[in-house]
Amino acid sequence: MLARYVARRLLLAVPVLLAVIFVTYALAIYGPSDPVATLVGQTEQRGNQELIDRLRHEYGYDRPFPVQYVDYVGKLARGDWGVSLQRQGQSVRSLIARAMPVSFQLGLVALVILLSVGIPLGILAAAKQNSLLDRLIVSGAILSDSVPSFVFAPILLVFFVIELGWIDSAVGWDGILSQKIILPAAILALGPMLLIVRQTRFAIIEVLQQDYVRTARAKGLRARSIVWRHVLRNALQPVVTLAGLIAASLVTGAIFIEEIFGIPGLGQLVVLGLRRNDLPLLMGTTIVGAAIVVLANLVVDLLYALLDPRVKYG
Repeated sequence: MLARYVARRLLLAVPVLLAVIFVTYALAIYGPSDPVATLVGQTEQRGNQELIDRLRHEYGYDRPFPVQYVDYVGKLARGDWGVSLQRQGQSVRSLIARAMPVSFQLGLVALVILLSVGIPLGILAAAKQNSLLDRLIVSGAILSDSVPSFVFAPILLVFFVIELGWIDSAVGWDGILSQKIILPAAILALGPMLLIVRQTRFAIIEVLQQDYVRTARAKGLRARSIVWRHVLRNALQPVVTLAGLIAASLVTGAIFIEEIFGIPGLGQLVVLGLRRNDLPLLMGTTIVGAAIVVLANLVVDLLYALLDPRVKYG
Protein backbone atom coordinates (compact mmCIF):
# COMPACT_ATOMS: atom_id res chain seq x y z
CA MET A 1 0.00 0.00 0.00
CA LEU A 2 2.75 2.44 0.96
CA ALA A 3 4.86 1.56 -2.10
CA ARG A 4 1.88 2.14 -4.38
CA TYR A 5 1.21 5.51 -2.75
CA VAL A 6 4.85 6.59 -3.19
CA ALA A 7 4.87 5.45 -6.82
CA ARG A 8 1.67 7.37 -7.55
CA ARG A 9 3.04 10.53 -5.93
CA LEU A 10 6.26 10.28 -7.93
CA LEU A 11 4.27 9.89 -11.15
CA LEU A 12 2.20 12.96 -10.27
CA ALA A 13 5.46 14.87 -9.77
CA VAL A 14 6.45 14.35 -13.42
CA PRO A 15 4.00 16.92 -14.91
CA VAL A 16 4.98 19.38 -12.16
CA LEU A 17 8.65 19.10 -13.11
CA LEU A 18 7.80 19.34 -16.82
CA ALA A 19 5.87 22.55 -16.14
CA VAL A 20 8.81 23.98 -14.18
CA ILE A 21 11.17 23.11 -17.03
CA PHE A 22 8.83 24.68 -19.58
CA VAL A 23 8.43 27.96 -17.70
CA THR A 24 12.12 28.28 -16.83
CA TYR A 25 13.26 27.43 -20.35
CA ALA A 26 10.79 29.88 -21.88
CA LEU A 27 11.92 32.69 -19.58
CA ALA A 28 15.57 31.97 -20.40
CA ILE A 29 15.03 31.80 -24.18
CA TYR A 30 12.73 34.82 -24.46
CA GLY A 31 14.38 36.84 -21.70
CA PRO A 32 16.28 40.08 -22.30
CA SER A 33 19.70 38.38 -22.36
CA ASP A 34 21.12 36.06 -24.99
CA PRO A 35 23.32 33.37 -23.39
CA VAL A 36 25.48 33.03 -26.48
CA ALA A 37 25.93 36.79 -26.85
CA THR A 38 26.90 36.95 -23.17
CA LEU A 39 29.46 34.19 -23.71
CA VAL A 40 30.99 35.91 -26.75
CA GLY A 41 30.94 39.27 -24.97
CA GLN A 42 33.50 37.96 -22.49
CA THR A 43 36.07 37.32 -25.21
CA GLU A 44 37.93 39.45 -27.72
CA GLN A 45 35.23 38.59 -30.27
CA ARG A 46 32.72 40.92 -28.60
CA GLY A 47 30.23 42.20 -31.15
CA ASN A 48 31.13 39.53 -33.72
CA GLN A 49 27.63 38.72 -34.98
CA GLU A 50 28.89 36.00 -37.29
CA LEU A 51 30.46 34.14 -34.36
CA ILE A 52 27.31 34.64 -32.27
CA ASP A 53 25.12 33.18 -35.03
CA ARG A 54 27.47 30.22 -35.51
CA LEU A 55 27.56 29.41 -31.79
CA ARG A 56 23.80 29.84 -31.49
CA HIS A 57 23.41 27.28 -34.28
CA GLU A 58 25.90 24.89 -32.63
CA TYR A 59 24.05 25.06 -29.31
CA GLY A 60 20.69 24.73 -31.08
CA TYR A 61 19.29 28.04 -29.85
CA ASP A 62 18.23 29.08 -33.36
CA ARG A 63 15.57 26.38 -33.58
CA PRO A 64 11.86 26.90 -32.77
CA PHE A 65 11.11 26.89 -29.05
CA PRO A 66 8.94 23.71 -29.04
CA VAL A 67 11.75 21.81 -30.77
CA GLN A 68 14.30 23.07 -28.26
CA TYR A 69 12.05 22.18 -25.32
CA VAL A 70 11.29 18.64 -26.49
CA ASP A 71 14.95 18.06 -27.32
CA TYR A 72 16.03 19.31 -23.87
CA VAL A 73 13.51 17.08 -22.06
CA GLY A 74 14.66 14.12 -24.16
CA LYS A 75 18.28 14.74 -23.20
CA LEU A 76 17.30 15.02 -19.53
CA ALA A 77 15.58 11.63 -19.76
CA ARG A 78 18.84 10.18 -21.12
CA GLY A 79 20.87 11.75 -18.30
CA ASP A 80 22.37 14.52 -20.44
CA TRP A 81 22.08 17.81 -18.52
CA GLY A 82 24.21 19.76 -20.97
CA VAL A 83 27.54 21.54 -20.61
CA SER A 84 28.03 24.82 -18.77
CA LEU A 85 28.56 27.72 -21.15
CA GLN A 86 30.92 29.45 -18.73
CA ARG A 87 32.86 26.44 -17.51
CA GLN A 88 33.69 24.82 -20.81
CA GLY A 89 34.19 21.07 -20.71
CA GLN A 90 32.32 20.64 -17.41
CA SER A 91 28.91 19.04 -17.48
CA VAL A 92 26.10 20.62 -15.50
CA ARG A 93 25.40 17.29 -13.81
CA SER A 94 28.96 17.01 -12.50
CA LEU A 95 28.91 20.59 -11.21
CA ILE A 96 25.64 20.00 -9.37
CA ALA A 97 26.84 16.62 -8.07
CA ARG A 98 29.80 18.34 -6.40
CA ALA A 99 27.72 21.22 -5.03
CA MET A 100 24.69 19.33 -3.70
CA PRO A 101 26.42 17.48 -0.81
CA VAL A 102 27.74 20.81 0.46
CA SER A 103 24.30 22.43 0.38
CA PHE A 104 22.71 19.36 1.99
CA GLN A 105 25.20 19.40 4.87
CA LEU A 106 24.71 23.13 5.42
CA GLY A 107 20.92 22.75 5.28
CA LEU A 108 20.99 19.78 7.66
CA VAL A 109 22.96 21.65 10.33
CA ALA A 110 20.70 24.70 9.90
CA LEU A 111 17.60 22.50 10.27
CA VAL A 112 18.96 20.90 13.45
CA ILE A 113 19.64 24.35 14.92
CA LEU A 114 16.22 25.60 13.83
CA LEU A 115 14.24 22.72 15.36
CA SER A 116 16.33 22.34 18.51
CA VAL A 117 15.84 26.03 19.28
CA GLY A 118 12.50 26.90 17.66
CA ILE A 119 10.35 24.04 19.00
CA PRO A 120 11.39 24.44 22.68
CA LEU A 121 10.87 28.20 22.42
CA GLY A 122 7.41 27.62 20.94
CA ILE A 123 6.52 25.17 23.71
CA LEU A 124 7.77 27.59 26.35
CA ALA A 125 5.82 30.49 24.81
CA ALA A 126 2.64 28.39 24.76
CA ALA A 127 3.13 27.25 28.36
CA LYS A 128 3.56 30.90 29.42
CA GLN A 129 0.86 32.27 27.12
CA ASN A 130 0.39 36.06 27.23
CA SER A 131 3.18 36.47 29.77
CA LEU A 132 6.24 38.68 29.44
CA LEU A 133 8.33 35.64 28.47
CA ASP A 134 5.85 34.76 25.74
CA ARG A 135 6.07 38.27 24.30
CA LEU A 136 9.87 38.28 24.48
CA ILE A 137 10.13 34.97 22.62
CA VAL A 138 7.72 35.99 19.88
CA SER A 139 9.34 39.43 19.55
CA GLY A 140 12.79 37.87 19.24
CA ALA A 141 11.53 35.49 16.55
CA ILE A 142 9.95 38.41 14.67
CA LEU A 143 13.27 40.26 14.81
CA SER A 144 15.15 37.27 13.40
CA ASP A 145 12.64 37.07 10.56
CA SER A 146 12.73 40.82 9.84
CA VAL A 147 16.50 41.24 9.49
CA PRO A 148 17.85 39.87 6.16
CA SER A 149 20.66 37.33 6.18
CA PHE A 150 23.00 39.69 4.33
CA VAL A 151 22.64 42.09 7.28
CA PHE A 152 23.08 39.45 9.97
CA ALA A 153 26.13 37.91 8.29
CA PRO A 154 28.62 40.82 8.51
CA ILE A 155 27.44 41.75 12.01
CA LEU A 156 27.98 38.23 13.37
CA LEU A 157 31.24 37.88 11.47
CA VAL A 158 32.63 40.99 13.12
CA PHE A 159 31.29 40.03 16.55
CA PHE A 160 32.32 36.37 16.75
CA VAL A 161 35.43 36.34 14.53
CA ILE A 162 37.04 39.74 15.09
CA GLU A 163 35.78 41.00 18.45
CA LEU A 164 35.43 37.79 20.49
CA GLY A 165 37.77 35.58 18.47
CA TRP A 166 35.65 32.50 19.20
CA ILE A 167 35.88 31.42 15.55
CA ASP A 168 39.20 31.54 13.71
CA SER A 169 37.66 31.77 10.23
CA ALA A 170 34.10 31.54 8.97
CA VAL A 171 34.77 31.84 5.24
CA GLY A 172 35.18 28.79 3.02
CA TRP A 173 34.21 25.16 3.42
CA ASP A 174 36.00 22.43 5.37
CA GLY A 175 33.13 20.01 5.89
CA ILE A 176 30.21 19.56 8.25
CA LEU A 177 32.46 19.07 11.32
CA SER A 178 34.39 22.30 10.79
CA GLN A 179 33.73 25.40 12.88
CA LYS A 180 33.27 27.29 9.62
CA ILE A 181 29.75 25.87 9.32
CA ILE A 182 28.54 27.32 12.62
CA LEU A 183 27.86 30.93 11.58
CA PRO A 184 26.35 30.28 8.11
CA ALA A 185 24.12 27.50 9.48
CA ALA A 186 22.99 29.64 12.43
CA ILE A 187 22.21 32.63 10.18
CA LEU A 188 20.36 30.35 7.77
CA ALA A 189 18.25 29.05 10.66
CA LEU A 190 17.35 32.53 11.90
CA GLY A 191 15.15 33.36 8.91
CA PRO A 192 12.44 30.70 9.38
CA MET A 193 12.73 30.72 13.19
CA LEU A 194 9.54 32.79 13.51
CA LEU A 195 7.55 30.25 11.50
CA ILE A 196 8.59 27.33 13.72
CA VAL A 197 8.12 29.25 17.00
CA ARG A 198 4.73 30.63 15.99
CA GLN A 199 3.44 27.33 14.54
CA THR A 200 4.58 25.35 17.59
CA ARG A 201 3.07 27.91 19.98
CA PHE A 202 -0.26 27.98 18.13
CA ALA A 203 -0.46 24.18 17.84
CA ILE A 204 0.33 23.64 21.53
CA ILE A 205 -2.27 26.22 22.63
CA GLU A 206 -4.91 24.67 20.35
CA VAL A 207 -4.30 21.12 21.61
CA LEU A 208 -4.29 22.27 25.25
CA GLN A 209 -7.92 23.32 24.77
CA GLN A 210 -9.06 19.84 23.69
CA ASP A 211 -11.36 17.78 25.88
CA TYR A 212 -8.92 14.93 26.46
CA VAL A 213 -6.39 17.41 27.86
CA ARG A 214 -8.98 18.76 30.28
CA THR A 215 -9.72 15.16 31.31
CA ALA A 216 -6.03 14.52 31.94
CA ARG A 217 -5.87 17.62 34.10
CA ALA A 218 -8.97 16.54 36.02
CA LYS A 219 -7.25 13.23 36.78
CA GLY A 220 -4.47 15.14 38.48
CA LEU A 221 -1.70 14.64 35.92
CA ARG A 222 1.11 17.17 36.11
CA ALA A 223 1.30 19.86 33.43
CA ARG A 224 4.71 18.68 32.21
CA SER A 225 3.44 15.11 31.86
CA ILE A 226 0.38 16.28 29.92
CA VAL A 227 2.50 18.28 27.49
CA TRP A 228 5.07 15.57 26.81
CA ARG A 229 2.72 12.57 26.79
CA HIS A 230 -0.48 13.87 25.25
CA VAL A 231 0.00 17.26 23.64
CA LEU A 232 3.22 17.12 21.67
CA ARG A 233 2.33 14.11 19.51
CA ASN A 234 -0.75 15.84 18.10
CA ALA A 235 0.64 19.36 18.11
CA LEU A 236 3.79 18.46 16.16
CA GLN A 237 1.93 17.36 13.01
CA PRO A 238 1.60 20.86 11.48
CA VAL A 239 5.12 21.64 12.70
CA VAL A 240 6.47 18.62 10.82
CA THR A 241 4.71 19.79 7.66
CA LEU A 242 6.24 23.22 7.99
CA ALA A 243 9.68 21.82 8.86
CA GLY A 244 9.66 19.67 5.73
CA LEU A 245 8.98 22.64 3.49
CA ILE A 246 11.56 24.73 5.34
CA ALA A 247 14.14 21.94 4.97
CA ALA A 248 13.79 22.12 1.20
CA SER A 249 14.21 25.90 1.24
CA LEU A 250 17.29 25.63 3.48
CA VAL A 251 18.98 23.47 0.85
CA THR A 252 17.88 25.37 -2.24
CA GLY A 253 17.58 28.91 -0.91
CA ALA A 254 20.94 29.57 0.75
CA ILE A 255 22.11 31.76 -2.13
CA PHE A 256 23.16 34.79 -0.10
CA ILE A 257 24.71 32.71 2.68
CA GLU A 258 26.81 30.59 0.34
CA GLU A 259 27.93 33.65 -1.58
CA ILE A 260 28.85 35.66 1.53
CA PHE A 261 30.74 32.81 3.22
CA GLY A 262 32.33 31.42 0.07
CA ILE A 263 30.61 28.03 0.35
CA PRO A 264 30.78 26.02 -2.92
CA GLY A 265 27.20 24.82 -2.84
CA LEU A 266 24.13 24.98 -5.06
CA GLY A 267 23.60 28.65 -4.23
CA GLN A 268 26.94 29.63 -5.76
CA LEU A 269 26.02 27.78 -8.96
CA VAL A 270 22.72 29.68 -9.10
CA VAL A 271 24.60 32.99 -8.71
CA LEU A 272 27.06 31.98 -11.43
CA GLY A 273 24.26 31.01 -13.78
CA LEU A 274 22.41 34.29 -13.19
CA ARG A 275 25.49 36.49 -13.50
CA ARG A 276 26.78 34.84 -16.66
CA ASN A 277 23.40 33.93 -18.15
CA ASP A 278 24.48 30.29 -18.27
CA LEU A 279 21.28 28.64 -19.53
CA PRO A 280 22.24 24.96 -19.02
CA LEU A 281 23.45 25.69 -15.48
CA LEU A 282 20.33 27.71 -14.64
CA MET A 283 18.10 24.94 -15.95
CA GLY A 284 19.96 22.28 -14.00
CA THR A 285 19.84 24.12 -10.67
CA THR A 286 16.16 25.00 -11.15
CA ILE A 287 15.20 21.39 -11.88
CA VAL A 288 17.13 20.12 -8.87
CA GLY A 289 15.50 22.74 -6.65
CA ALA A 290 12.02 21.78 -7.86
CA ALA A 291 12.77 18.07 -7.35
CA ILE A 292 13.92 18.72 -3.78
CA VAL A 293 10.67 20.55 -2.99
CA VAL A 294 8.59 17.71 -4.45
CA LEU A 295 10.51 15.08 -2.48
CA ALA A 296 10.28 17.14 0.70
CA ASN A 297 6.48 17.22 0.38
CA LEU A 298 6.43 13.44 -0.11
CA VAL A 299 8.61 12.83 2.95
CA VAL A 300 6.36 15.09 5.04
CA ASP A 301 3.29 13.11 4.00
CA LEU A 302 5.01 9.84 4.93
CA LEU A 303 6.00 11.20 8.34
CA TYR A 304 2.33 11.77 9.15
CA ALA A 305 1.89 8.02 9.58
CA LEU A 306 4.55 7.98 12.28
CA LEU A 307 2.89 10.82 14.21
CA ASP A 308 -0.73 9.79 13.65
CA PRO A 309 -1.59 6.08 13.25
CA ARG A 310 -5.02 7.08 11.91
CA VAL A 311 -3.42 8.24 8.65
CA LYS A 312 -3.82 5.64 5.92
CA TYR A 313 -2.39 5.73 2.43
CA GLY A 314 -4.72 4.68 -0.31
